[in-house]
Amino acid sequence: MRHKRSRFTRWSRSGVHVTLAITIGAACSDGRYITAAPPIPAVAFAQSPTTAEVFAPGVISDAKEQWRITFTPDGRTAYFAASTGFFPITRQATIYESHFAHGEWSTPTVAPFSGTYSDIDPFISPNGQRLYFSSIRPVNGVTRGDIDLWMVERTPTGWGEPIRLGPEVNSPDDELYPSADASGTLYFASGPLFPQPGKHWDIYSAERAGDGFAPRQALSPAINTTPVAGGGLQDAWEFNPEITVDGRTLLFTSLRPGGYGFGDLYVSNLVNGEWTPARNLGPLVNTASDEFHPTLSRNRQELYFVRRIPSIGNFYRISTSVLDLF
Repeated sequence: MRHKRSRFTRWSRSGVHVTLAITIGAACSDGRYITAAPPIPAVAFAQSPTTAEVFAPGVISDAKEQWRITFTPDGRTAYFAASTGFFPITRQATIYESHFAHGEWSTPTVAPFSGTYSDIDPFISPNGQRLYFSSIRPVNGVTRGDIDLWMVERTPTGWGEPIRLGPEVNSPDDELYPSADASGTLYFASGPLFPQPGKHWDIYSAERAGDGFAPRQALSPAINTTPVAGGGLQDAWEFNPEITVDGRTLLFTSLRPGGYGFGDLYVSNLVNGEWTPARNLGPLVNTASDEFHPTLSRNRQELYFVRRIPSIGNFYRISTSVLDLF
């Protein structure tokens, strides 16, 4: 039975996140050729837990609210967002980085492109050359209140200057949780600032087109649900999309009725060009609490996600060997 709470409580979450795999010899639409990433350090991913456990307690998962984590192709650097307040209410967060060395994760530091404006939901592209994120920052000197998708590109000296994605992706609503597959196709969610009649969160994709993207397209009803008469304002909310490098598996969060808690994680697979009906990941991941922000490790052996108990969200991890994902 779905654990019930007030609608406001269900909305008070991350708002509106990426599945990763390594594809050998995949050509990107931006002209770069992706080869397999360097081997993941075995020590970093040893002994994957078969029950969900807190990830890097006291270092990455600390007293702050955590929002979406992503890893570099070699698995040794993590980027994630954190905040002292609850982002859907404060709309304030910062992106941090942490490095794995000598068997442990380093104390997080603010990412070089973050810390001035509100930034959340980092995602590193499969080849490690781009980092997409969501941000509330000025555009051409004009202050904006909505959340848009941005990116930074890797240069010989580090990350470059943030670049806002175009109107083919961004809209007057909020855009959150970008992820991309090896072809460069971008997945993200778009929706309203707060629950309101006639508006809900859906998951979109936008294929690469030259230096930008083709106009975004909503994913099929196998993933995006439709509001029904008499239903709750959030019953048709889908967001936090995490796409695998091969573009064949999509993890996401949904507030649809029939789950285990406030928000649950779901999975869909691309078969013969069509997305299969979304499946709930079940009680090994989903609980009466709130689960959201899924991320796969680069070797696809671990699933990371945020669980909010009772009022602080921390990262958890679990072995994918006990989950039916692929």
